[in-house]
Amino acid sequence: MDGTGVRERYGRSMAVAFGWYATVIAAVVVGTTSVPSAPRQDCSAMFSCLSPAESLALAGLVWGGPVLFGLLIVTAVVDALVVRRITSAVLAGTLSVAVSVAICAVVAAAYLGRS
Repeated sequence: MDGTGVRERYGRSMAVAFGWYATVIAAVVVGTTSVPSAPRQDCSAMFSCLSPAESLALAGLVWGGPVLFGLLIVTAVVDALVVRRITSAVLAGTLSVAVSVAICAVVAAAYLGRS
């Protein structure tokens, strides 16, 4: 197959991968913001009086952004390898996300196991 077809499939499969990540992020946002806030009892500790939405924003800034950036980099590399063998852009994008999440889980387990 010529390089143009592979490039087009790569673009479409990356769009599928971005769609998966956007779906997961939207699900986390909806799930977190739909949880009612606990009654405020003691606000003496730092970050103890954050609403669920504020907690989500803080977690997203602290570790969510870097993790998502890493996942996107790994997804782009894996997708470049997968799209050459699989002709379906949807399947290639989904598979690259699954492999990237598995790699991220292994790295996180190794990091947490070492700590």
